[in-house]
Amino acid sequence: MALIPGFEYDIFISYSHLDNAAFPRQADGWVEQFYKSLNLVLAKRFGKLDIVKIRWHHNKSNDNLTSVPMPEPDIRKSAILICLDSTAYAASDDCKKELDTFYQKAQAEKPGLKIGDHSRILHVLLNNIPIDQRPERLTGTQSFHFHDAKNADDPGDPFDTNSVDFKTQMQKLGDTVSNLLNDFTKEPTTDTALQYEKPKDVKDGFSIYMGEVADTLRSSRKRIITELTTKGFTVLTGGPPPRESAAHEQATKEALEKADMAVHLLDEFPGREITGDPDNWYPQKQTELSLKSGKPQMIWVPEETDIAGIEEEKYKNFLQSIEKGNAAVKEYEFVRGPKCKLAQEIINFAEHVKERQKQKKSGKGIVSVMLDTHYCDQLFAIDLGRILLENQIQPFINAQEDDPRKNINLMKERLSQVNKLIFVYGTVSKEWVRERMSVALELIITNNYAIEDFFIYMAPPLKETNNLFINQRFLKVNVIDSSKNTIMDKDVLQNFLNELNTSKG
Repeated sequence: MALIPGFEYDIFISYSHLDNAAFPRQADGWVEQFYKSLNLVLAKRFGKLDIVKIRWHHNKSNDNLTSVPMPEPDIRKSAILICLDSTAYAASDDCKKELDTFYQKAQAEKPGLKIGDHSRILHVLLNNIPIDQRPERLTGTQSFHFHDAKNADDPGDPFDTNSVDFKTQMQKLGDTVSNLLNDFTKEPTTDTALQYEKPKDVKDGFSIYMGEVADTLRSSRKRIITELTTKGFTVLTGGPPPRESAAHEQATKEALEKADMAVHLLDEFPGREITGDPDNWYPQKQTELSLKSGKPQMIWVPEETDIAGIEEEKYKNFLQSIEKGNAAVKEYEFVRGPKCKLAQEIINFAEHVKERQKQKKSGKGIVSVMLDTHYCDQLFAIDLGRILLENQIQPFINAQEDDPRKNINLMKERLSQVNKLIFVYGTVSKEWVRERMSVALELIITNNYAIEDFFIYMAPPLKETNNLFINQRFLKVNVIDSSKNTIMDKDVLQNFLNELNTSKG
């Protein structure tokens, strides 16, 4: 019996049997390993093995792979279709019939081809198939890349099923499938007014707006909301996305108006399309409205996200713009990081904003500094920034990628707002830090910025200070060595704070 009432199978896997052909001395083909992995991931999501019924037409041998009878009755008895798209799939008439059969039957039955705004067909790419060469029936479906293609012209091969890339994509697919299965049993509502509730009134405490997310991040968002609530924060969402664009925008603005800060969790998937506005997605639209609101905010993406590889051009350009700092508001942090540390990062950022609000109310003047960091050290920079703020020192975090001379305009803008510059030297290379110092020095001299000191804050792991300096006579370079211990040394930190405050006022 399937998990979804009225169906014999929850999932049907449509694939070319050529993609499951096992190599010599290989026990299982690729598709069989995919099936077993998906079955295990879903068992962990629902707490019981085989609770989700998955049907795939298993051919036991490698013989006659291209002429296997199509199990049409099984397709018609399935709630969800997972299409394993590949060059072999595109060449198979049987595969095209399977996709067409499911598409037509899903359209004709209740609840239709979509659950909410999400298609019942999921698109898994085993090769890099150009968008204009994909089956028309897959238009508007969510795509999951299980191939290793490096560029647009590279067809690529399916991920090794033991690789980290395969496991990462399988977790994302598992999240999406489990959310889709859960949504299947919910009663749909047609009244737009019932699609969201008015944001609650915030009387005391600190409120955080949590933006809508793609299906791959819904479980993480739910878990984080629970943790923030237990920590005493008020979480505002404006309710689930409405089915109408204007009502959605109204709900988002009302919630943002009551919030002290906003958090947006984004990944390579743009999320659900806005009903009536198919060229936009709920997560992106809410982030754009939030940026315009001027609220302090954190925009987070998983550390492994390849923004340049995103298929949706508009969404890709949006994320690239945010990552480079081209937004309507200056007070936001773009963070790449693991999910396991996300809740604590949000809490740290919230404490940072709370402290800043206190300082604004008290009218105290504070030293402003820029924390220049590589993405790989930005979590340390955020923790350091929170400590600085608690000690009446205003930090601006400027995270940069591997090319130390990239995004010069953003660095130029940040340098104009501060009087001290701190380079975080953790796991990044010494050469990267030296080059960043050279870039900053050029900008300071050319634009006559009021930078008084350079600081190099050496974070773990343990390192030497030799050859860190650059040849210049304009600025004092101070090295703060906190690389010996994983926990910040209190004496080192206090000396650092004392030096930062020497020119205060």
